[in-house]
Amino acid sequence: MRGRPAALPTAGYQAPARVLLDEGRCTVRVISEDGRVSKDFDFTVMPVGRPLQVALAEAFDRRTGPSGTCKSVSSANGCYYGLRTFTEYLSTLPSPPSGPAELRPEHLEGFRAKYAGQRTLAQRVNGVKRTLRAVTGVSDAFTVALRGGGIVRDRSPKVPSYRPEEFRLIMAAARREARATAARIREHRQLLDQWRCGAIDSGKEPDRWQLGQALDHVETAGDVPRRLCRNGYRYLPHDLAKRWSVGDLIAMVHLTWCDAMPFVVLLAGLTGQNGSTIIDAPAAIHRPDGGAGGTPNAIVELVKPRRGHRSHMPVVLADLPDWLSTGEDDEGPEQPVSARDELHTPLGVFLLVRELTEPVRRITGTDRLLAVRGRKGFRTGRPPSPGTLGTAIAEWSHRAGLGSVSSPVAALPRGGEVSLPRLRMTVLEQRQQAIAHTDQVLVNEYLGRDRGNIGAYQQLVSRVLDEQVSRAKASALMPVLTEDEAELARGHPEAVAARHGMDSAVLKRMLAGELDTVLGACTDHRGGPHAPPGQPCRASFMRCLDCPCARATPRHLPVQTLVLDGLEAHRAETPPARWAQRFALPHAQLADLISRHPPAAVTCARETATSADRRLAERFLARELDHS
Repeated sequence: MRGRPAALPTAGYQAPARVLLDEGRCTVRVISEDGRVSKDFDFTVMPVGRPLQVALAEAFDRRTGPSGTCKSVSSANGCYYGLRTFTEYLSTLPSPPSGPAELRPEHLEGFRAKYAGQRTLAQRVNGVKRTLRAVTGVSDAFTVALRGGGIVRDRSPKVPSYRPEEFRLIMAAARREARATAARIREHRQLLDQWRCGAIDSGKEPDRWQLGQALDHVETAGDVPRRLCRNGYRYLPHDLAKRWSVGDLIAMVHLTWCDAMPFVVLLAGLTGQNGSTIIDAPAAIHRPDGGAGGTPNAIVELVKPRRGHRSHMPVVLADLPDWLSTGEDDEGPEQPVSARDELHTPLGVFLLVRELTEPVRRITGTDRLLAVRGRKGFRTGRPPSPGTLGTAIAEWSHRAGLGSVSSPVAALPRGGEVSLPRLRMTVLEQRQQAIAHTDQVLVNEYLGRDRGNIGAYQQLVSRVLDEQVSRAKASALMPVLTEDEAELARGHPEAVAARHGMDSAVLKRMLAGELDTVLGACTDHRGGPHAPPGQPCRASFMRCLDCPCARATPRHLPVQTLVLDGLEAHRAETPPARWAQRFALPHAQLADLISRHPPAAVTCARETATSADRRLAERFLARELDHS
């Protein structure tokens, strides 16, 4: 199968200049890989001679250009900052170099010595060396120094994970704030809809009519109506300023940068993705479920530029709650969670954010999910400064009371501020699986550097396992027909049927295999506890293990053993906490059910399982048999 040819520029096309050296300038224009963001970096402010400024600018351009490794404006910021600190060090020397040919290995050693002892020494020096390797016209000795081994990063623990109770506290606070924000915006958008439909009488409700008129302007233009004053500035009209501030009016219909932070925290805690990846997520999603029922899910294409050819990552967002982030008293009975803005699932949070940010996307024409209103205009996607998001999250944590000295929860998050890297570390520790990185990075960079909460995590898994096993023991398992009863039923079906609470006709159909599900047979699929009376049961076949309508016969034993083996295999490849929550109960129930058979019968069933039995077990464990 052949695709279409790649698009090529027209004849005579010349790429726009990125290094601007005319009229005394020495500026490099960096354009992000997706073309949405650009920034000019001025090299004339660097305190070195013009030849060295130009050489550094050209090297910076090679590193940030189409073939470079710095793919985003934020990473270019870090690269530029490193060069600027290097030139500032050079300017303090008795004889600073004026051109690239005068750079010496001693300059690198002195720069390294200046920042020795700082935690960011490796990133600072190694980053500068990577850029300097692209400088032309340097001496051979300096080239050799640049090619030498870099500084080994300090791998000691620096970002501890949150304890389970801390993690749940942060997520609960984010949910409360996000729910309040969504309720406020929806309430005022409803008022706006009423105003636009003429449902608000200006004579009977002048205040609501005036507010609706103002919100119509805010929602359409993204700003409040303003009057021009004599000083040339535009201010909010007096009649509106008496009741509301500019920020209040904007926040009534638009998601603001500050109010977006709880949603970022929720997405980080539910997906384990980096904050920069979340903040730059697109609003477009693909719905493979097609709205046909079953568990809603969507696929969003996230981008992590520093992963190179693996930077584009299709990520599944499922409408499944994250039990690890939810406490028993998380929301309280007075705070129901609607199906539309389910804040316990990645898909629910994503769809809610997309709903709240739709007007800003329409105004700005962006395709980013986080299209919000900031203090100085609109913000869409990744901020140009890498520290902007972290600062905003820390400020939100203080507003939410998580970092307040007077707050009863101040002592829980260590340091008193919410940190996205720590949230990511916590999720990785809980799930024990790589998220947007390799397994090697997971072990070396994350799990291997933070063992502080592994004991609490293991206790959590142990507690969940104990709870599920106790639940399995307390539940009424599927009744089993023995070999002797199956043989007796051929001659005396009425007696065996009465013993198992069914009529003889149902017993005969069951023994003939007409009522088989997967792990047993169903004697009444319209009278079970998992569907309204008279309606066919659509529950997972795994629920047959404790269903009063289910019965097992020796013929079901081969598939039962295969499913048990499959659950054991899942245990080896699934994070312990997730396996305990999803599979511990059916595993314990199935093991108890199989233990009712003689060991020899179990061994024989496992050895004589047919290819059809294996295929059935595989499809069942892959959830291909679930009702959709």
